[in-house]
Amino acid sequence: MLRFFVLSAALAGVAFASEFNPGLGDRMVWAGDSITHQCKYTQYVENFLYTRFPDKRLRFFNAGIKGDSAKDLLDRFDEDVAFFEPDWATVLLGMNDGRYRGYDKANFELYQKGMNRALDRFERLETKAVVLSPSMFDHRQYNLRNQAVDFRFKRTNPHSEYNAKLAFYGGWLRSVAEKRGLAYVDFWGAMNDVTSRFRRENETFTLMPDSIHPNPSGMAVMAERMAAFFAGDRELASRVSIMARENGAEPIEGDVVIEAFDGKDLIANVRPKALPWVLPATGKMGPAPWNHVDEPSLGFAVALEGSGLNDDILEIRGLSSGRYDVFMNGEWILQADHFELAEGLRLQNMTKTPSYRQSLELALLNAERNDVAMRPYRDLQGGMKSARKKNASTPEILAAFRAGIAPELGRLFHLVQAYEAQIHELAVPRAYRLEVRRAR
Repeated sequence: MLRFFVLSAALAGVAFASEFNPGLGDRMVWAGDSITHQCKYTQYVENFLYTRFPDKRLRFFNAGIKGDSAKDLLDRFDEDVAFFEPDWATVLLGMNDGRYRGYDKANFELYQKGMNRALDRFERLETKAVVLSPSMFDHRQYNLRNQAVDFRFKRTNPHSEYNAKLAFYGGWLRSVAEKRGLAYVDFWGAMNDVTSRFRRENETFTLMPDSIHPNPSGMAVMAERMAAFFAGDRELASRVSIMARENGAEPIEGDVVIEAFDGKDLIANVRPKALPWVLPATGKMGPAPWNHVDEPSLGFAVALEGSGLNDDILEIRGLSSGRYDVFMNGEWILQADHFELAEGLRLQNMTKTPSYRQSLELALLNAERNDVAMRPYRDLQGGMKSARKKNASTPEILAAFRAGIAPELGRLFHLVQAYEAQIHELAVPRAYRLEVRRAR
């Protein structure tokens, strides 16, 4: 049975048991453990949703806490999840639930009970849940890091098949999602596939520097799997198509106003449908205790290989043979021949385009939102978790602790919202002036 579930999880990908059809101002909660608490894969998928659904003004709230199991989520559900009144929620739990041991029936039943109760709670809230598989555990990386006497996860002493156990838990989650009519997203398969691929050339390659927590590239792989579900019929970022004829040019697709075309040079005003999905790569060291360098580029590129998920296409057909310079807002972007323009240029990774720059500005602002407001909020709730366990038999002390952090929680929550208001404005694509000129 274990082998069956491992295979199921590896092949699952994204199960579209339900569709993502958000309403205006819908709220989404990211529930989970330390992998969610990091505010990284959540930040990346927020960038996608802000830019792909600018008309919906979606709101996001991170509800991850380091070390959490399904039971821990239930303990804090009302004050840390339900209070946000989410319309949508993702649930990523399992790494801690398995306790790094081999398969144990009692442990599995405890996980089943906790996850089913959590999904029941979301159902009672009328919140549409998206079930996420556990991410991978990197045994090779653990064995490498465990050689150091100060390795902070030495204490876990994981079972040699713990990664397979996580796949088993993920396979069970998929069956639960199917029975409940919920979407299921598989992280485990995607992360193991990427790791296996790159280890053929570099045996030290890893997405999990400490064997448990993904680095930004690993987070990008996770975010792409989520974006594949959320995209729905908005897979493309934008597509602009123009037909050039001897007697003029006309827009075929997209919000385009032709200003001039003399048979050689084209001038138009273009408003993209949506901004391309951009992940910032600052190269800065991330927060403790994870300490990952902010560089998701490899994982992001690999995850999007062969996918149209982020295509930003400019297509101009009917131009006479030759090479053309493409300008946007007066700045030279690239040179292409008539055939390349007719086939369609992919602009999503061209850093000088106005849309890329606008999306990068949004991504950096959202990174700041997570760094200065959302993650500190999660840190405070992590303290609340510790207080809840320490003072379980002394409710008056627990109440005093809760009251003590309430003002700062309130300040951070409102700061998150203030950032989000700026991000919503920034997510609306700006028009740009397009010039396509015959190369002299």
